[in-house]
Order: sequence, then structure tokens, then C-alpha cells
Amino acid sequence: MAQSGMTSVPVLIARMQGLAISVNSPAKVVVNERTGTIVMGGDVKLSPVSVIHGSLTIQVETTQIVSQPSPFSNTGTTTTVPDVKLSVKDPPAQSIQMKEGANVDELIKGLHAIGATSHDIIAILQAIKAAGGLQAELEVI
Repeated sequence: MAQSGMTSVPVLIARMQGLAISVNSPAKVVVNERTGTIVMGGDVKLSPVSVIHGSLTIQVETTQIVSQPSPFSNTGTTTTVPDVKLSVKDPPAQSIQMKEGANVDELIKGLHAIGATSHDIIAILQAIKAAGGLQAELEVI
């Protein structure tokens, strides 16, 4: 017999069985650097961060030029010398604006809109994680 104000064990167990328990699974982003594949859950959030990811192109062209001594010269030899031309293209970095509480899906859509490749996005996600801005586990396979 239960004492006043106390619940019997079977009633307590019956109440506990009816309780709903919510489990928070950790947010996770999985990237495959070799294939450029990115898989993530929908609840991956970002802390405020700034990202600048520009594309620097350096092109070096080397052509061989023949250098000859003057006609009828007793000194000097015919040789080849390299002619090196260097060109650098560094277009201005493009940026995207994210609202407070943005998620990774919004970030990726914005990066695609400015022409980022999957490999660019993976590098950006890794940098964001290293800076503490990715509120998820990042697994690189």
C-alpha cells in the first residue's frame, strides 16, 4: 500500500514509459577531397566569420632566343638564352554576405553563385572550422 503523497512503483514506471526523450545528434559535415563531394545535415550552423577566397593565377613563359655574335666577328659564340615572361592575374576577391545564424547550405549556395568549385568550398569549410566558425564536426575522407 502506498503512503500518502507517494506513487507506487508500477504507476511511476508507467509514467516514465510515456515520456518522450529528444536526442541531439551532433551536426556533421563530411567532405571527400578527392572527388569534391560534400555531405551535411540540415542543421549545420555557422558562427560569424569572414572569408576571402580569391584566385591568383601566375603564368610563366620561357622561350629560348638565339644570340649570335656580329657578322665576321673573331670572338664570341652562338648561344641560346632564355627569355622569361611573367604575368600575374589577381582578380578582386568576391564576397558573400550571410545573416546571423546562417547555415552551411546557405553558405554553399552563395559560394556556388560566385563561381566557387567543390574543391574551393571544401578548402573554405576547412578554414572556417579551423577558425571556430563551423558549429559541426568536419570529417575529411
